[in-house]
Amino acid sequence: MSLDVNIRHSTNQDVQDMVILMDQLGYPTTYAEMQERYAHIAADANFTTLVAEVRGRVVGLIGMQTSYSYEKNGRHCRIMALVVHEHYRGSGIGRQLLLAAEQWAAEQQVDSLSLNSGNRADREAAHAFYQRMGYTAGSTGFSKNPQLLQHN
Repeated sequence: MSLDVNIRHSTNQDVQDMVILMDQLGYPTTYAEMQERYAHIAADANFTTLVAEVRGRVVGLIGMQTSYSYEKNGRHCRIMALVVHEHYRGSGIGRQLLLAAEQWAAEQQVDSLSLNSGNRADREAAHAFYQRMGYTAGSTGFSKNPQLLQHN
């Protein structure tokens, strides 16, 4: 069965579906939290969020941030989030979102794209998907809560 998928830029009306998607990605959030995050993201010209819509419901999203790098010339795009609703995984929506993001990046004259994906067993299928889409594994990321900085 072929799905009629519409890829478009996100709007404030998509926040409730984004809450569900973020939860399924492993980042539980409330509607109020997502609404606040999205308000900042939507107001920042360096961020772009594309959503996949099926029958009027958002069933996937890809969020991107563009920037410049210290280590190389040109603009860079980092894919900050990519998730497809669990009922639609394996249907090609993730591929459509990633291709739409790549097309958008090319239109913005972005020179490179990257993404991070957790080093957990439940992310192995995602890692294989990224490799099939032409992405290569790179560096390991580290993070720290800034509140901990004052204690060091």
